[in-house]
Amino acid sequence: MSGNQVIWFIVHKRRVAAGHHDGFRFIEAGRVPGVGPTPPPTHARVTGKSSSSNKRGASRVEIRSNREENMSFFDDTVRLRRLAQEATEYAQFSRRSLLKGAAGVIGGAAFANSAVMASAEEITPPAPGKKVRIGVPLTYGPFNQPWRRGCWQIVKAVLDAGGEVVTVRGEPTKASEQAAARALLDRGIDALVMGIYSQESETAYIADEAHKRGIKTVGFTIPVKDSPAVMDDVWGTATTLGYFVQNYCKRQGTFAQTAEQRGYFTPFDMEVDMFELMCRYEPRMKVLPFIDGGQGTTDEISVGRKNMLSLLQANPEPGSLAGFISWWWPFTLGAGQALKQMNRDDVPLFNHYLSTQFLEAWAAKQVPVVFSCDSPFPEIGRKTGELAVKLARGEDVPNIVYRIPVITKTPDQAAEALTELKSMDEQAIALLKQFGG
Repeated sequence: MSGNQVIWFIVHKRRVAAGHHDGFRFIEAGRVPGVGPTPPPTHARVTGKSSSSNKRGASRVEIRSNREENMSFFDDTVRLRRLAQEATEYAQFSRRSLLKGAAGVIGGAAFANSAVMASAEEITPPAPGKKVRIGVPLTYGPFNQPWRRGCWQIVKAVLDAGGEVVTVRGEPTKASEQAAARALLDRGIDALVMGIYSQESETAYIADEAHKRGIKTVGFTIPVKDSPAVMDDVWGTATTLGYFVQNYCKRQGTFAQTAEQRGYFTPFDMEVDMFELMCRYEPRMKVLPFIDGGQGTTDEISVGRKNMLSLLQANPEPGSLAGFISWWWPFTLGAGQALKQMNRDDVPLFNHYLSTQFLEAWAAKQVPVVFSCDSPFPEIGRKTGELAVKLARGEDVPNIVYRIPVITKTPDQAAEALTELKSMDEQAIALLKQFGG
């Protein structure tokens, strides 16, 4: 059995066991087994040009319903929950579970020494021991509420384990977080937390210097040279949101997506590229050029509004845009404001990352967001803090990446999520202000 056949066998076996028999396609020797035609959408009429007049073969979807019908997805709880579950299950075939399944088919011996990735659930609290000092850069900005919640849990985990927290305040840029990390090396720390913008190659010199001084290092949402790290599943997030969009829009229409500027935050680049790749093989889907949202030190809500106004002016006809994917919540709010300003109700929004400000608007049905993903920063932070203390106390921790799966939300869950996040943010602000955050 070939590698591709093994992967198909594992995924197909699990999908059938879960009762899913549609929407999964496996192409082998030029055939697509067991897949029927996609049913036409009930809310749109598709007209359009043939592939001869459009290189990508994208159809124009003409929305013929009024505002009340367009916004009816807020009340379509059953359908959205089903699509969310399908998208989540589709993306949950992680590298780890896939390897486990493959080991069962091929034989465990081939995978006996391949432990390079694990679930963060395997991280246990540190054993009692000496008092240690953990360096934590606090370089989040006003829009980085998810990041702040992660730092809150890092600090809380260290304190709960009897450690001491040493912080340096900075800004949400690569230069600032690297400067904060370098400053912490001179503060008598036993372990250093590193994240979230700079990638492994950009911080290798800091990790090398730390290790020369006997300081352990751990990655917070990023990989760090010769160190363990706790990260969200970036590819899984992109796959989950992308698969939801494709199913919701029946794999047809023109789409646009935005995030912070290229090179500023690497996971955004990965997610943008992943969605475009997923649509590249769908002949009725077209993805417009990436919309640059700038850097996190600007008023990103205003930037999102300005960019969406420009997009709507370039696509004035109702139905000319089948969906707008925003990988960062301030841009989503700005896009919603622009839609309201232009009296457009035909462009559904898809969001990544949650904040109290975003959830307040979503729960009040002020933004036409159909679906949102979120990265579990509090859990990532908690596990990162525990790893830092374990390392500082000399516990044996393998230099692998621990992953935490994506969170998904539908409109009916916005109010509950808002209550939860408000509580978290209140606790985060109260604790971090004691450390200059």
